[in-house]
Amino acid sequence: MTPQNNYISDNELVKLICQHNDELAFSKLYERHARLLVHTAIRKTGTKTVAEDLVQEVFFKFWLGRHKFDIQKNAQAYLQGMLKNNIISHYYKQQRQRVFSIDDVESPADDFTQENLDYNLLSEFYEQSLLKLPEKCRQVFVLSRKGYSLKEIASTLEISEKTVEAHITKALRILRVEMKDYIAFILISTVFI
Repeated sequence: MTPQNNYISDNELVKLICQHNDELAFSKLYERHARLLVHTAIRKTGTKTVAEDLVQEVFFKFWLGRHKFDIQKNAQAYLQGMLKNNIISHYYKQQRQRVFSIDDVESPADDFTQENLDYNLLSEFYEQSLLKLPEKCRQVFVLSRKGYSLKEIASTLEISEKTVEAHITKALRILRVEMKDYIAFILISTVFI
């Protein structure tokens, strides 16, 4: 990276990182995106230290896998996707570590209402169901839920708008099947509690 360049695009930074192992470019990319990623992770996890760890892991994985990446798309969206996967993995690991007794579920010790527990459970089921989608299908679906238009998604992922529509339709079909059991579980649990 030359010092006289005041601004260099994310695409150029990624190219320098992936093709030339440019640590200064990596540092610049980190500087540009880490703060927003940490803010996003704090909103999702509620804990600053966990959020910072998850973001560090994103950049660590990015650096380690820099030679394998074929990033022709928006670096920010790519990093956000990596972060989302890390957050999902974090919750999945947390969930596996928790052991609940029936008493804990029926009378929670903290200030959560049953409605909050149901919402959190449904959110976790949703995140786990997302993991079951094929990678490209999940990328398209997640971007569509973040408010990106079909055209923007097609441009970002370098696929046609028809393919974007097909991925969204497929994702909705799979999620509907995956989520129906979870929704039934929540409805049944609210009736008996």
